[in-house]
Amino acid sequence: MADDTAVDDAHLRLPCHFCWNLRSHMDASAAAAYESSVGPVPKNPGAALLALGMGSFALGTTEFLPVALLPTIAGDLEVTLPAAGLLVSGYAMGVTLLTPILSAVFSGLPRKGMLISLMVLFFVTNMACALAPSYGFLLGVRFFTAISHGVFLAAATTVATQLVGKGREAHAIGVVFAGLSVAMATIVPLGSLLGQTLGWRVAFGGTAFLGLFAMLAQARFLPKTPAPTKRMTLASQAAVMKQPRVLLALAMTSIGYAGTFATFTYMTAILEEISGFHAIAVTLILGVIGVCITFGNIIGGKAADKKIYPALAGLFCLVVVGMLGIWLAAPFKIAMIAAVIFFGVFMFSPGAGLQLLAVNQARRWTPGAVDVAAGLNQSAFNLGIAMGAAIGGQVVASPLGLGGTPLVSAGVVIVAIGMVLIGWRMDRDVDPVSAEATEPQARNLVLEAEPATSAAS
Repeated sequence: MADDTAVDDAHLRLPCHFCWNLRSHMDASAAAAYESSVGPVPKNPGAALLALGMGSFALGTTEFLPVALLPTIAGDLEVTLPAAGLLVSGYAMGVTLLTPILSAVFSGLPRKGMLISLMVLFFVTNMACALAPSYGFLLGVRFFTAISHGVFLAAATTVATQLVGKGREAHAIGVVFAGLSVAMATIVPLGSLLGQTLGWRVAFGGTAFLGLFAMLAQARFLPKTPAPTKRMTLASQAAVMKQPRVLLALAMTSIGYAGTFATFTYMTAILEEISGFHAIAVTLILGVIGVCITFGNIIGGKAADKKIYPALAGLFCLVVVGMLGIWLAAPFKIAMIAAVIFFGVFMFSPGAGLQLLAVNQARRWTPGAVDVAAGLNQSAFNLGIAMGAAIGGQVVASPLGLGGTPLVSAGVVIVAIGMVLIGWRMDRDVDPVSAEATEPQARNLVLEAEPATSAAS
């Protein structure tokens, strides 16, 4: 009996021993493949991701800083408030229009050097904004500042996916987007405080140094990566725009964030005019939203790493729930705080999944234009910002008024949910395995295929 048990134990141990050796062999092969394709495996990927997040925080700061400083800038440069508003919308349109073209122009550069160079450009242009002698000069420099925005984020997200293991790409993108999202929620109250106490020029100068710190961090922690083997061309961008699945992914981004920003743009006004919060309380609430957004990006990234389409549909549904909560709770302070916190957690949570979906669809259907798709998704995001502000403005001017913006916003996001479901169905019809398989399932397929390959050889 003992001998039989020993034999049975030996048979049980053999497959485990085989799988361990196989796994070790696969890990070594994966590391070698990484080094051959993108360079040495980074020693500190967490610090590298943080350096990229610092860059996105600086970019988000400069994009939304004028929102907090419009009255001050308008008074100092002697222009109207709508004219000063062009510093925001003009920047967003600059990102939308310039990103696809400049992504192609810079596509042949090594990623680390390009990211550092863009942060240097960011520093110079924001210092120029701080020293602007006139409104026209400031507006022109703002347009050139937009050069660094979309191209940096497009390249940063692709680099971020290379810094982590398979199955954690969306989480890595979420870390990059966390900096951008936190800037969106916090820079308006903090920028307003800084602008009122020290002036708008000091605020822009401080933003420039955020870019400088990010540049130093990237120079220290980002691994050196070779230049892409294929350069982007305008023809490759046209090929991306002709691919229905990529276009659908970009439309999800634009429509989804149009709904989000239709509410977020007027959040301060809703809190003050409907909920009755004082300015200091609004500043604190917006700061809490910033913290919530950070956690939401992490939640969204982890969810998208598992199953991207169900994650996007579920996260957008939670955004809708948050908007309806704000619509119902706005007249009641305590309920409004709870609704705003819930909305803050999920409002930007689909971002990492949307970026990863656009990149994956391009990788699958137009393999030579992955960076193009990443850049176009940033353009789509900024187009969503402009659309959301316009939609919210129309609602405020309509009989629905300010209180109707969350309700209309929820309807817009529901349209984005429909697009997610359409994309999910399209991918399942073409290749159910790639649309549904999770990372553990994919790893099991490899483990099953490896012995067969060895036997064949």
